[in-house]
Amino acid sequence: MRPPPAAAYMDSYKRDQAINNIAFSYYAGQLDNGYHEHTSDSHTSHAEWWGDATFARYISGSYFTFGWGLQSLTPFLQAGFVSPYVGLTGWTGTYSLFFAPLSKSDDKMAIANYSGGGMLIEQIPLNNKWKIGLTQHISRNGRERYYVYEDGYKIEQMPKSRPKFYTEAGGGFYVSRTINENSKMSLEIRYGRDLDEKRNRFAVTLDIWGFSSLIPVGGNDVMRKEANKNLEKAKHLKTTSIDSLQTTSQTSDSNKIDSLHTIKRQWIRIADSSQTVSYIFKPADSVLAVTTKGICYDESANAVWLKQDYGKMVYQISADSMDYCQLMERKNLLGSSILEGVLGTLLAGMLTGNLPASIAIGAGFGTGFWAIFNFGFDPEELTPKVYPELCSEKHTKEQIIEWLKQYPCGGDLQTKTIP
Repeated sequence: MRPPPAAAYMDSYKRDQAINNIAFSYYAGQLDNGYHEHTSDSHTSHAEWWGDATFARYISGSYFTFGWGLQSLTPFLQAGFVSPYVGLTGWTGTYSLFFAPLSKSDDKMAIANYSGGGMLIEQIPLNNKWKIGLTQHISRNGRERYYVYEDGYKIEQMPKSRPKFYTEAGGGFYVSRTINENSKMSLEIRYGRDLDEKRNRFAVTLDIWGFSSLIPVGGNDVMRKEANKNLEKAKHLKTTSIDSLQTTSQTSDSNKIDSLHTIKRQWIRIADSSQTVSYIFKPADSVLAVTTKGICYDESANAVWLKQDYGKMVYQISADSMDYCQLMERKNLLGSSILEGVLGTLLAGMLTGNLPASIAIGAGFGTGFWAIFNFGFDPEELTPKVYPELCSEKHTKEQIIEWLKQYPCGGDLQTKTIP
């Protein structure tokens, strides 16, 4: 492993959402390529990779960030302190952390196979879109070493790959920019000095990241924070419990019926965030949207009752301040399933050392993840897909009223307001 990108890690500061990061690095300089080393009983060939693809995910708890991911074929963990201007992070390959200590062979102990390091990051926000940063790191990096043959007589059909490590100290510079509401990118240039073999190496990294909920179902930290905000909002909104929202039939005062219509999860555009106790989405700068699975139109009051996404709260908004949008689409689970399958394959490979078995176990991991979230959960409870065109079409007042009349409340509301 070599040092991971810095900009996405710094952008995790105090984020309620998880950061999903992909980066591509190109290495140049005095790479250890094509070197052959002969001894009396072995022949090794060095082949240092000229590039890496890094996939990482970061979650933040105020000033602390934890991350995990893959750098090409190496799983790693990362954690540390983060703030708007200064960050301090450390990382380690998981092989040395979890698997090497279990080996009885001396040359595979954790310290001998450790790959990781630490980095200090200074960042300067230039404006709302641009940031620049400086990095200083010290790390123990790994590169490939192939055993062509051993013991003077054993010729390998496929050369064995084993790590060769070196200690590096260096620094870098990056520029990051906001692309849109849900994505950012950076270009990072880094220099490293090999302290063991006195080599100079350079890295150029293109880093792209976006944001998603911490987990794909409701009830995570984001929703809990929204719930605390909603308690304050509810003091100024007309709200009630879904169990208490009933109407008296116009034909019989004693005949109470449930007034809320259950619908397929629907996007609703709202005028401002103070009108809702649902989780707010911003597909575009000028659009605020919520989803609901329950609706009721009170024509006499020109008001609409909407069911909160999670929980049993129902809240009222003015019919003049809302618009109906598309039905909800959930996020595609294919990418997450493939990632889980790859991680399962790598983990199984470390444990079993058998390629066919590792692939089979990884396929089981990916398929199991897909099946659990497809059949184990209500699909409408999964994270919705938020796209730039969402709620972009506006309807006339007459069209909105005509649409709302499909879901009448049915009579005078008999509500019990939540304190």
